[in-house]
Amino acid sequence: MGLHLDATIALSTAGWVREGPTRSASAPVPAPLVGASEQLVAWVRSFSVLASRDDQVWFLSAESYAGGVSDEAFPWDAFRQESLGAAPGQAERAAIDVFWSSHIPVLLSVRDGYEYLAVAPDGRVVRGGEPEYEEVTVVATGLDALLRCVATGTSTADPLTDALLGTVGAARPYDDR
Repeated sequence: MGLHLDATIALSTAGWVREGPTRSASAPVPAPLVGASEQLVAWVRSFSVLASRDDQVWFLSAESYAGGVSDEAFPWDAFRQESLGAAPGQAERAAIDVFWSSHIPVLLSVRDGYEYLAVAPDGRVVRGGEPEYEEVTVVATGLDALLRCVATGTSTADPLTDALLGTVGAARPYDDR
């Protein structure tokens, strides 16, 4: 849990707003996260709100996946829904479904267009955005690597992801508690 705490402290230092979890730790895993890594489930259960000061970038919480955040303008799968709505035919819709059934969004952004970070089937974290949400760039070898970059204030080597997070140079060194 040290890495999760260090990452949220670094985000807070960078001006992000965090609210503690509102779901019980014993609550069932939300359906979209069934089969997800324990680390991802633990991360999204560690807060109910984790958003940039301008509320334009936010990490999805367990409440988001459970559909329990009623004031959220974007559901956790908003970009999947948008892609499906724009798909010209059944083959494109099927390809979109395949992509999103294996990529779990963990962060959404509306700051400079629509962007997201997601955990891919191989565990890597990818960034995608409009207009082709399914075209992605790998930004971290895994969620732990992304959170370590956040916690230590180091670059992910993807400038767009660094800009979304706003933590490069803003965090204290990670200590493996």
